Amino acid sequence: MGNEPSGRGVSTSVVHAFEILDQVAAAGSEGITLAALSGGASKARSTTHRYVTTLLQLGVLCRDDGGRLHLGARLLALATELLDGDILRSVAKPILATLGAETGETVHLGVPTGGQITYIDKVESSHSVRLVSGIGHQIALYCTSMGKAVLSRLPPEDLDAVLASPRPAVTAHTLTGRDELLAELARIRASGVSMDAEENELGVCCVGAAVVDRRSRPVAAISVSGPAARMTASRRAEIAPLVRDAARAIEEALGYRGRVPAPVPGAPTEASR
Repeated sequence: MGNEPSGRGVSTSVVHAFEILDQVAAAGSEGITLAALSGGASKARSTTHRYVTTLLQLGVLCRDDGGRLHLGARLLALATELLDGDILRSVAKPILATLGAETGETVHLGVPTGGQITYIDKVESSHSVRLVSGIGHQIALYCTSMGKAVLSRLPPEDLDAVLASPRPAVTAHTLTGRDELLAELARIRASGVSMDAEENELGVCCVGAAVVDRRSRPVAAISVSGPAARMTASRRAEIAPLVRDAARAIEEALGYRGRVPAPVPGAPTEASR
């Protein structure tokens, strides 16, 4: 393995595991046998077998019908996560910049991770009084505009799993009851936009929308956020179509065919809530 790390704090087990991955990768589509792998690795056959067994269980390696080893689908999934995140940011950046210029407020791009939303990009507000946030910051699903937008597009079984978790009140405006949250998600699903009226942070209001893939699964979300004094109900209603259109533009730029549904006639608007 080239450029093998050395020194304090380096795990030799991890190093040897990557030695194995490098050898399997070098074998190409034909794969490699355990015997050949043991001969080339720096550890004895029994140790190599133990590493391989673990890597197989993790899905990092796989074995074909002939017993030859290949790189596993888990590596592809991890690489896809990295590439998708980079591509998503690259594609969304000019759209987010336009949305920021149109609204004058802070714009976020986030992805669902481990039951939360993680910010992966941001456009700062042009106002001197603005929302304080940072890339990598995580927010809850049930009480934020981006989170609720994502929840509104989840399949029923996935939504049930999320709603089975505790939902403590973050502010006096947080929706914590299952029925009231389901009703809120139905409104979001109908209108294509979600609202956070000081549900996650007092003095801050947001308008969000989900970015969905070809199968209408939520892969990301965007939001426009600002102080409640500026983000009044009427202002949120003005911003809502801009956010919805921006989410749709990101979907189209990514080559997705999912579409945010048009508002349902008679559905409650933000101003009427």
